[in-house]
Amino acid sequence: MLTDVKIDGVKVRTAREENFFSQRELADKAGINHNTVWRIEGGDSIEVHPRTIRKLAEALSVDPASLTPGQ
Repeated sequence: MLTDVKIDGVKVRTAREENFFSQRELADKAGINHNTVWRIEGGDSIEVHPRTIRKLAEALSVDPASLTPGQ
């Protein structure tokens, strides 16, 4: 079973803003709940399922590793 991995909320917010998406637009484009985006951006580094990182990265046209801490 896959374990949750950390995602950097600041990096997600920065990438979202560079793409001129609202939180709701990003959530819709990624196929995730708006509250998930809000929760991710509200923390510096939280744990999410790897699938969530992949969905966000695809919606933002970035490498999934670029959304994790230390990259």
